Amino acid sequence: MGSLLWLAFTLALAGALLNGLGALWQNTAVRDKQNGKLVAIGALLELLSNRKWLMGQLAVVIGSALHFGALAFAPVTVIQPIGVLGIAVTAVASARYDRTGLSLGTWFALAAIVLGVGGFTSLAASNAQVTSVSDETAVLIALIVGLLLMVLGLIGSIGHGLVRCLAFAAGGGVVFGFSSVVVRLAALSVEHGNRADFPTGSLIGAILSIPVAVWFIQQAHASGPPDLVVAALTLSDPLVAIGIGYVALGEGAKTSTVATLGEVVCFLLAAVGIVLLPRTRAKSKKDAPNATLGASDATNATLGAKFNR
Repeated sequence: MGSLLWLAFTLALAGALLNGLGALWQNTAVRDKQNGKLVAIGALLELLSNRKWLMGQLAVVIGSALHFGALAFAPVTVIQPIGVLGIAVTAVASARYDRTGLSLGTWFALAAIVLGVGGFTSLAASNAQVTSVSDETAVLIALIVGLLLMVLGLIGSIGHGLVRCLAFAAGGGVVFGFSSVVVRLAALSVEHGNRADFPTGSLIGAILSIPVAVWFIQQAHASGPPDLVVAALTLSDPLVAIGIGYVALGEGAKTSTVATLGEVVCFLLAAVGIVLLPRTRAKSKKDAPNATLGASDATNATLGAKFNR
């Protein structure tokens, strides 16, 4: 058992590293061409010939596969917090790419995000229990996800800078959160041998929603720094998954008041970190003596200025 846990830990750690680096590579590739602008379908197709973007996408795909593979050998409460380390990997790699250091404020923001998301996920995973889902509930889940995507897509389309970045990143997290619920239901169906409960329709919907998630995430990359995109994704993913569990699957009744309060505190801690992150990163770049203000740096500075208003 010990060797399997170590294997799971190694897979999850490698997955977090690849996800963090992949986000940086995608971010730099997108913002070199579409900095601060909405990414049109044509521009997205052009990215398919961009070596840096392809390398980033491949890293994210492999990293996600390693993360899901780790879940086969260890509980969610052990693996999911390790995946949150991808935020720190992206922040450190981004600072090295921009030739700037990480200030004490940035480290504080990263610690708040990692501890907040890790704690929220651990508490949520410990209290969530799903056995089956009816066809009516599956339709309700799909409607909730579709509504959230429409709202976030609208906010991202009419918003600018930080608002656009967070809205589209959260949209990508909605899809991943929905996919997590579906995969979980499918795994439970196989484990219990109940073929009738296998969420075939929801699984097809989750697969079809992946291109939407990719498009949302590229929009987020075009409007904000990579560490902020990863942070928003990592927070919205479990939030949506647990929210669906509470609203559509009735899991809220099985969660104690203490656990619920703990989840709220962890969520607020992570949210504070996300708010502080672009401010501290923009200040670090401004104070760096050898930093050059390029296109991507200008957007970071703009995000920081929006927070200071």
